Amino acid sequence: MADEKDKTQNAADSGSEAVEKTAKPKRAPRKPAAKKPAADAKGAGVKAAETAGETAQPGKAPAAKPARRRAKPAADAKAVVAKTADADSKTEAVAKAKPARKRAAAAKPAAAKAKAAKAAEKAPPVAADKPTKAAKPARKVKEQKTARVAVDRAPDERVAAVFDADGKQVEEIKLSVERFGLAPDINLLHLAVRAEQAARRRGSASTKTRGEISGSTAKLYRQKGTGRARAGSVKSPTRSGGGTAFGPKPRSYEMKLNRKAARRALDMALSDRAEGGDIYVARGSALKAPSTAIVNDLLVALDIAAPVLVVTDDEPVVAKSVRNLSYAETGEIGRLSVEQVLRNRSIVVTEKAFSVLTGASQ
Repeated sequence: MADEKDKTQNAADSGSEAVEKTAKPKRAPRKPAAKKPAADAKGAGVKAAETAGETAQPGKAPAAKPARRRAKPAADAKAVVAKTADADSKTEAVAKAKPARKRAAAAKPAAAKAKAAKAAEKAPPVAADKPTKAAKPARKVKEQKTARVAVDRAPDERVAAVFDADGKQVEEIKLSVERFGLAPDINLLHLAVRAEQAARRRGSASTKTRGEISGSTAKLYRQKGTGRARAGSVKSPTRSGGGTAFGPKPRSYEMKLNRKAARRALDMALSDRAEGGDIYVARGSALKAPSTAIVNDLLVALDIAAPVLVVTDDEPVVAKSVRNLSYAETGEIGRLSVEQVLRNRSIVVTEKAFSVLTGASQ
């Protein structure tokens, strides 16, 4: 009995396996892929694609092609021809009508002229006695003055031009070689100018040292233990309100220059101006009252190079007349400096001061 049960069970198992084997569907063999159509043949490519689609997908229907637009009937073409004919006829009519427009435009100036004539008749008459504007005269061009020619005269040929109150040259006075014929020494002239400038310094600047400031001399705080820097008096130069270290004090800036060297430097400066013929003597320059206008007219009439130095000898009226001129300055013959002579290009000496100047050289 057991053997029969085993046989029936084995038979059932084999039957179920056979059913499973028969239930599995067989795979269909793969079809070869369709070749892609060439890019240049559009129509053939479309047909090949459609056939390939039908073979690859038999269940789907091929896509419907869009319907082509039907050609317009002949009636439409006739209407187009009629429209073009009408347009051509209109352009011809416009072209024929253009000359008439031109004629009308040409007729306009005549009407405008008639209107202008009527306006002229109505307008009031123009007064004939009205003077016409005279043409402006051309601007006069200023005559350029000729440049002064530099003259280098020998020591024995140097002269001073003498002019009167009107600015006219009267005569020439020969200058002495001892005073107006020296060769310049740059080092001596520089030393003399420095000495004159230093002598004008006042030297009155002053500062206080720590000993001249009022205040306590006690130490501000103890030397150690505070964590701060050590400090002494409150009058220290390092503190605000303290004294000044090595500050200026009243002093004299004068430089020692020998008397003979100072005189020689002045003679060299005068010789340099006499070499170019820039020394002038004013005769009859005595004024009763200060007058800047008279002195200005005199110097302008001379036509000399500016700036100008006017040398006087105790003549306050002349000095007051010159001091308001921007291009001139005055100097006393007794206090004449080398810097003044070198700073000015022309030297005008009064007759009184010239006698003192030439007498000092003898």
